[in-house]
Amino acid sequence: MSYTEIIAKHKRRLGRDKDPRVISDINRISLCIRKIAWILLTIPSLRIMTKLIYPKSTISHFNRDGAVAFTIDDGFCGVDNSGGCMLKDVLRLLKSSNAHATFFITGSHCDHTSRGDVDTLLANGHELANHSMMDWPYTSYSEEEFALDIDTTENILSQYRKTATLWYRAPFGRINKLMQKVLNERKMHHVVCDAFANDTAIPDAHWISKYILKRVKPGSVILIHMPEKGVREWNLAAMRLTLKGLLKNNLKVVNLTELQNR
Repeated sequence: MSYTEIIAKHKRRLGRDKDPRVISDINRISLCIRKIAWILLTIPSLRIMTKLIYPKSTISHFNRDGAVAFTIDDGFCGVDNSGGCMLKDVLRLLKSSNAHATFFITGSHCDHTSRGDVDTLLANGHELANHSMMDWPYTSYSEEEFALDIDTTENILSQYRKTATLWYRAPFGRINKLMQKVLNERKMHHVVCDAFANDTAIPDAHWISKYILKRVKPGSVILIHMPEKGVREWNLAAMRLTLKGLLKNNLKVVNLTELQNR
């Protein structure tokens, strides 16, 4: 079966189709309910939840002092938003904070971002990681189908960098034994996070940053989704406020490989 046939077989709504795209897409009551629900859901802490839910090999944090990893999902720009790329804005923000990040790239999100901007990303100390081709869950895929998806994404990313990534993050955080088997064969590590504020569903930059900063610890893996023009733009402000708070707390902001190697 070709990759095109696999996409047609599994086609479903993209994650962004279920979430608010702009702040006005959700009313105050619904927003408040979502915040409360997320707080209650994560009372056990994401580190503990990772141990309970995921395979033992899944990484949610590192035992490191003085630094955290900053990760960004759904790079670079959705297939339905050709003029929405905000990579330059994110890179400027990271540079002004002397921060490095790991960008988890959705393979189909690379069409509307310039090669020059990605080259700048890599030159500035950031890295690219694998987030599959599409923004939907992969737990219904066969082993062969998932392997082709991973390899197709890697082929796209290899246009920008020479070394294959160690890191993979499953869309929606959903992974099963077949997916883990494929990752093991490629010596890739599944990475989730221990500091995440459900920023795709809660369009409130101040709340997102406050939630993350309250729960972040040395060695944490932070997740904020990529902002685009007209789609989750609030996350650029959330990144700025979060980075400001991390620096204030004397935490160095690095990418996953740098945190692993500290």
